[in-house]
Amino acid sequence: MTTSNQQLVDLDWKFAINVASSESDANTGAARLYLKLTTTSNNGTNRTDIPLSVTLEQFYALVHQLEKAKLEMDVYA
Repeated sequence: MTTSNQQLVDLDWKFAINVASSESDANTGAARLYLKLTTTSNNGTNRTDIPLSVTLEQFYALVHQLEKAKLEMDVYA
């Protein structure tokens, strides 16, 4: 098994709120964040788009985990 090192080179995002649905009112008012991460390999020859769709709760949990990881990395810097 080989692993490749990827570098984040771009991030696109959209924020959406569901205001109406023909199926159910359960999702009315639901917010989602759509992300597209663009990475490249170390030599810069291979670009990859990684699409993500998360709820606000999932997004805030991700931000919290990233902040914790940054704090831990800063200890060793």
